[in-house]
Amino acid sequence: MAAVSKEAVSKELAEALQRCNKCGFCLAHCPIYKATGVEWSTARGRITLIRSALLDDELELSEIKDPVFNCLTCTACVDDCPGGVQTADIIFKAREELVKRRGQPWLEKILFHRVLPKPSRMHGVSKLLRLADITGLRPLARKTGLVKLLGDAGKGEIMMPKVPPSGGIDDLIRLSKSIKNPKYRVAYFAGCFAPNFAPKEAEATIRVLNKHQAEVVVPNFVCCGLPAAGYGDMPTARSLARTNIDIASKLNVDAIVTACASCSSFLKEYAKHLADDPEWAEKAKEFSAKVKDISEFLVDIGLVTEMGTVKKRVTYHDPCHLGRYQKINAQPRTILKSIPGLEFVEMNEADICCGAAGTYGLTHYDLSQEVLARKMDNVEKTKADILVSSCPACVMQLSSGVRQRKLPMDVVEIVELLDLAYQTAKDAR
Repeated sequence: MAAVSKEAVSKELAEALQRCNKCGFCLAHCPIYKATGVEWSTARGRITLIRSALLDDELELSEIKDPVFNCLTCTACVDDCPGGVQTADIIFKAREELVKRRGQPWLEKILFHRVLPKPSRMHGVSKLLRLADITGLRPLARKTGLVKLLGDAGKGEIMMPKVPPSGGIDDLIRLSKSIKNPKYRVAYFAGCFAPNFAPKEAEATIRVLNKHQAEVVVPNFVCCGLPAAGYGDMPTARSLARTNIDIASKLNVDAIVTACASCSSFLKEYAKHLADDPEWAEKAKEFSAKVKDISEFLVDIGLVTEMGTVKKRVTYHDPCHLGRYQKINAQPRTILKSIPGLEFVEMNEADICCGAAGTYGLTHYDLSQEVLARKMDNVEKTKADILVSSCPACVMQLSSGVRQRKLPMDVVEIVELLDLAYQTAKDAR
């Protein structure tokens, strides 16, 4: 494969690559470097390799596939970067270039082009996985060692919880209803995961929003586009963005609310990703301006504090897509500290990545587990009864860590705990 010509590299990416002065401040923050001690696993190392391939003609692009794809894109490296180098943007651009030149694996083509654009197909996949659970095929595959044939994906399968019964997005549409004297009207962006793999959390989100006098509509939004973008398929990510923007344009809502940190972070970036599209740039700005993470939305409008007592010791893990990408750190803690009886204990390195990074555990299982081990050391020291987060991938990863260590601890989404507090108050009447 020939080296990438300098002319093929965008001016924006070239400038970003040249902004890194190789100071090494990023080393102290990179979860992968902490786990491996390997120089090229830092932002400095990855950027040097990408620059060597894209600008200096010293490496073939195919030679840097592993450094480009095993980055968590958690952006912890940006914290003390003197040049403000946005490593995640560089990594995403490099992945996009790799896909352009090497093509896309067949499984990614099916997932991104056929499944994610159709919520009904995503629900169909969840039903197939549930069938594997209830028929015993999944545990059988583990016992016979068949999962080992899938490599990292087979190892990572152990992290996946059992799939609950669910009617998908249709159940949520039926659950949403008009309320008396609503103060707000919001569209719930349920995402791909919650309706199919965590329906109770999705239902809790609607109840909590209703509690705040927000009338909820549940449009048939498609995937936010982050999974496709994360694997270098930006054309599909932009296509999904346009579909969601078009759906939202037909709604009369005050906000587009989601309880998934990964979704909200990418939805807020639609304006950036469609900035060069004359037809969609302004529409994308309007859309992104309405997107709110649920903790952000609730604290902004004024949290309803009529709650029951929850006598538990709780700690919180900041999802990278919430804390680092959106700078939403205080709001989840405000909510937790507002729940009567709840003892909040701050975890050491609460904002350090847990190693989930979407499907990272299915592509880089061992590295993911090394990053998780450091996180679980800090979790264990809190002696909490409940570990809370605001991202389905984080909750799944952390739940796996709790099971591995046999900790007497529940792992929940923040909206579940808030819903419990409201339900407790209702039951106490």
